[in-house]
Amino acid sequence: MGFYIKKGFNFGPVRVNLSKSGLGVSVGAKGFRVGAGPKGNYVHAGREGLYYRKSLGKSFTIAIVVIALVLLAGYYLWQSGVIFINL
Repeated sequence: MGFYIKKGFNFGPVRVNLSKSGLGVSVGAKGFRVGAGPKGNYVHAGREGLYYRKSLGKSFTIAIVVIALVLLAGYYLWQSGVIFINL
């Protein structure tokens, strides 16, 4: 197995991944993510050694990217103080 470089950036619930294969984006929280990347779309879930990964059809790409952009915009509005969440 050869060496490879993979880098990811988190922006709230959105993660952008850069690798030799290309650019990928995923949405979710620790333990559950839905993503789109150069090798296809997927659902990834699990914790502490037990994981599930399922490939999705190509029709999910636009939906995943749109959801990621909406969550990213909401995250930035929340961080800037435009949106207040009282729990």
